[in-house]
Amino acid sequence: MQKVKSKALVAIVISVLAAAWFASGVNWSELGTVLTSVDPLWVAVAAALLLGEFAIRAVRWKVLLRPLGTTAKVSDLFAAQVIGAATNTLFPLRAGEIAKPVVAAKRTGYSLTSVVATAVMERVYDLFGLLSVLLIMVLVLPDDGARDGELVSNLKIYGAMFGGFAMICMFIFFILATREKAARATFEAILKIAPPPVRNQFMHLFDGFVKGLGNAKEKKGLLQAGALSVWMWFNGALAIYCLFMAMGMALPFGAACFVAVAIALTVALPQAPGFIGVFHVAMEKTMLLWGQADANAQGFAIVFWAVSFLPVTIVGVVAIWREGLDWASLRGDAEGPLPAPNSTT
Repeated sequence: MQKVKSKALVAIVISVLAAAWFASGVNWSELGTVLTSVDPLWVAVAAALLLGEFAIRAVRWKVLLRPLGTTAKVSDLFAAQVIGAATNTLFPLRAGEIAKPVVAAKRTGYSLTSVVATAVMERVYDLFGLLSVLLIMVLVLPDDGARDGELVSNLKIYGAMFGGFAMICMFIFFILATREKAARATFEAILKIAPPPVRNQFMHLFDGFVKGLGNAKEKKGLLQAGALSVWMWFNGALAIYCLFMAMGMALPFGAACFVAVAIALTVALPQAPGFIGVFHVAMEKTMLLWGQADANAQGFAIVFWAVSFLPVTIVGVVAIWREGLDWASLRGDAEGPLPAPNSTT
């Protein structure tokens, strides 16, 4: 418990410092002018797309759960997704990663351990989707448009190299995961070159992914989950592009892909509930790279934060209320061990 509190305190300090840094550079008069000129229709479209991402996640989760036998309802999984997202926003240390499978297990009747195993699969597919957006960025990103043309050139070169290499690694990972007994020893041998902490993390990821595949290991499901992951991350980039339109930014779709990758890395950092501070600084600096004025970059950071977190948090809070969940119990689940698994139906 003390360790959890220490981590939460560090995350809060990081967010407070980042928020102070962001606020110190704001010209409030210019920022007010930028925010009042935002097109609300495009903002609404972006918000709808970002909220719709959780519906896509629910459909993908249904595919991942299919090998367990009983068909889960998309509505049940959507409720678990938005409750998890709301809990992530309202509590520290990504508490929603615990609340989400707990709600899904309660709604579907699957065992909690089985649901948690598919959560590992979700992370693998999210990585696949992120890499897909990275490669799309390389293909469509123009050589000009950013403040630093050399930066864009390097992004295309190293993005292609990293994205291509990572995709090959993902392909090997999927092949190994579908041949569990013969592959585990091979995968473990490959990882001997990595430091023990990294090796252990990847083996945990491998074991969780294999467990989540279930006995069926249906290739159709793997392809469907992969396609949904690409769609989901493309959807996020499209929402960002809509925000460009809302703020009158003449930026290419490749820049939206770049922002999608940047924000995915940003939200993984330790930070306080609400993702305030770190998110804003990261987005401000990202938009400055694309030649935007300070006020425009700051306005984009604020609007993007609002459409990313406020709608899903409101929907998630309503879902929590409808579930009859207690806030204290959600927080307790996040800080303590996972509850005992339910019986699988």
